Amino acid sequence: MSLYTKKTVVYGVLEGTPGTDQVPTAAANAVEAYNVALDVVGDMKERAFGDTDRSHEANIRGKTMVDLSFDVELKGSGTAAQEPNWGPLLEACDRTLVTNAGTNCIYTPSTTIKTASIHVNIDGIQYKVAGCAGECEIDLISGEIPMLKFAFKGVYALPTDTACSAPTFDSTTAQIVKGTTTTFGNYAAIIESLNLKFGNSIVERPDFNQTEGILSYIVGDRKPTGTMVCEAVLRATTNADFMLYFNGNTSKALSMVLGATAGNIVTITAPVCKLSSPKWGDRDGIRTFEIPFQMARSVGNDEMTITLT
Repeated sequence: MSLYTKKTVVYGVLEGTPGTDQVPTAAANAVEAYNVALDVVGDMKERAFGDTDRSHEANIRGKTMVDLSFDVELKGSGTAAQEPNWGPLLEACDRTLVTNAGTNCIYTPSTTIKTASIHVNIDGIQYKVAGCAGECEIDLISGEIPMLKFAFKGVYALPTDTACSAPTFDSTTAQIVKGTTTTFGNYAAIIESLNLKFGNSIVERPDFNQTEGILSYIVGDRKPTGTMVCEAVLRATTNADFMLYFNGNTSKALSMVLGATAGNIVTITAPVCKLSSPKWGDRDGIRTFEIPFQMARSVGNDEMTITLT
């Protein structure tokens, strides 16, 4: 029987104990995932001791992990202060959630270790990947669906033949990237795209008491960066002298608000953006700037904040 690519469902939930499968549910933890890619990586140990011939012995499987990536729409749950189904995955990318009752969900850089159990059902073959930690980037392109691009590492377990339970997704529809209120240093540029990377370094926690020799993965360090592509303007344009900001090592604040319906408003802020040198580009004969920048701390654990209202 053929297995269908589109019949792939991803579920994710935070773990109570890092590396211990938490068992997400189809009713509460299913995410609308695009472009799901799962790769089992086995550390095969070669055995080439001396013998009477030059043939090698069979390899032995060592530690085994899973690389897992997929994209998720950046949108709210539909209810203010209710975390969307993808929220735990963001927390496993080194974010802390603060919920203000009846108002909003706020994700800030974390000070604690968080891991997720992610189950992937590929048309009846189910992978249970525990101890996951990940990197995320936010991809915003004018006229397109805003996306969260996740890349996780987790601990391998032999998959099973398991029928896929009917998932319950968030009921909201993503807001197309248009009609936003976006400023960079008080300048409302003509923006083509904005890409924001968490810059997480994912590290392994080896433990030979564990079945696969790995307890879990965690975020060891983070170096968040961004890139904005906008139409180029003269240096004299008010609040838009990106060359001077780079030259003078001047920081600027980024703010973006997408959506206007309660329960589906996304706000992203980065208070300290340090520019690298703007790069020239071309779009259909129009000059553009590609502006790379670092997102740095202001008071600490605040380099980029995502708020769902």
